[in-house]
Amino acid sequence: MERVRVGVVGTGGIFVGAHLPAYLEIPEGQIVALCDVSQTALQRAMQRLSELYENRAKRAEEEGDSARAHQLREDVKQIRLYTDYNEMLRKEKPDLVEICTSPDFHAPVAIAALKAGCHVMCEKPMARTWLECVDVCEVVEETGRFYQHNENWLFDPFYYTARKLIDAGAIGEVVAMYLNTSHAGPENRLVFWDEWRSGGGSLLDNGIHAVTASWYLSGFDKKPTTVKAAAPIGVAQRMKHRIIDNRHREFRVEDDGHILIRYEHPETKAWTTAHVEGSWSHADSPSTGIMGTMGSLRPVWEEGRLFVEITDAFGNRRRVEATGPTWTFWPSSFYGEIINMVRCVLTNAKPLCDHNIGAESQAIVGAAYLSQREGQRAVTLDEFKAWALQIRKKHGKRANEVLIEEQLKGIRRV
Repeated sequence: MERVRVGVVGTGGIFVGAHLPAYLEIPEGQIVALCDVSQTALQRAMQRLSELYENRAKRAEEEGDSARAHQLREDVKQIRLYTDYNEMLRKEKPDLVEICTSPDFHAPVAIAALKAGCHVMCEKPMARTWLECVDVCEVVEETGRFYQHNENWLFDPFYYTARKLIDAGAIGEVVAMYLNTSHAGPENRLVFWDEWRSGGGSLLDNGIHAVTASWYLSGFDKKPTTVKAAAPIGVAQRMKHRIIDNRHREFRVEDDGHILIRYEHPETKAWTTAHVEGSWSHADSPSTGIMGTMGSLRPVWEEGRLFVEITDAFGNRRRVEATGPTWTFWPSSFYGEIINMVRCVLTNAKPLCDHNIGAESQAIVGAAYLSQREGQRAVTLDEFKAWALQIRKKHGKRANEVLIEEQLKGIRRV
């Protein structure tokens, strides 16, 4: 069996908790190296990997699959640990690099990996700023390597099933949607609240899920054209202090973001409007719902099973269970995105959620910051990009830091 050799950069919570378990069920993907600047994180990840692989090997033996058990144990023996990703790239020459670092490392690691001849899949957001995304996109095009923007919601049971129902015409033409992603905030991790490392707050970290998913549901054949910070909340900081990393701290990034996005087909001019909330505060917007010209879709949980509820124009309701090919194993959506990229590398197929999707999703968030800065007026993506490029022209190497500073100036302080 042909296998894809994977080098992982960043071995913190998202890798250990969500990505690592998926590899147990992807024999085509072989982790050959782990890299992290923290020796503690590196050793913790390796210990957890060894435990999971041994448990999976024992289960394979119980299932009568001695070959898989042997493969898992041999894979663990061959994994090498690094604290320098350039050294890892030079010595291991992986086929695919998975990036699970904080956003300040996303662009530089991706560029180094692409130039080293590797394919790349990177956690969201694609970078700290849209300007950094532009740099990555240029190298993707130059090298001809594949880049996957790791948006796991595209492999989530609800969103995938909803997309199939939309394609089947279940609700007619999609005209509007609410997508809400809210939680109390990553208060145990200081890095998320550091604008220089993360580029922004809840909208960029959490809301980016719903941004890309709203585009997916609208149809990637449409293009994002206009963004508006949605009144009354917009892009806001709703608390002055939080207990972050075990002490009260002030912070400068947003902890709530409500935005409107217009997706428009370049030829037919058909459009969809999406309302997205990305919050580290309480949810304020309506629950997730997708509205079409003939009905609507919404997620419904019942007795531990997820359904997509279809309501037609006359109020009649029926339910379709949210199922799909990548949900045999938990965590299903992360398993889906990883095996998708492994298969893309093996079959020389460009991933659906590529560098262009990642960069435009980042531009949507950037345009939302600009909209809030300018009194919540509607801003086109072209207008935002021209503004960002002007900052690059004026400030050169400092452009990304200046752009972060300028974007956050407009956040509404409650």
